[in-house]
Amino acid sequence: MKVTVISQRGKLVGVWLPPAEAADPNAPICRPVGGPGQKLHDLEVAEVAVDRSRATELAKLVKKKLKLT
Repeated sequence: MKVTVISQRGKLVGVWLPPAEAADPNAPICRPVGGPGQKLHDLEVAEVAVDRSRATELAKLVKKKLKLT
């Protein structure tokens, strides 16, 4: 599963998990946009790591992978 990570000056700003597939093909699609000075990183992570109740562990994993603080 792909997640999008937003960083700024070497620090983690946020992690965006894409929503589940919509049943309606005409449903709107949303995606984060980085602000001034921010970078977007697309990471492939294991489905097991993407559990909304374990957000702290996911943030630690992302920080380690991208070497962010």
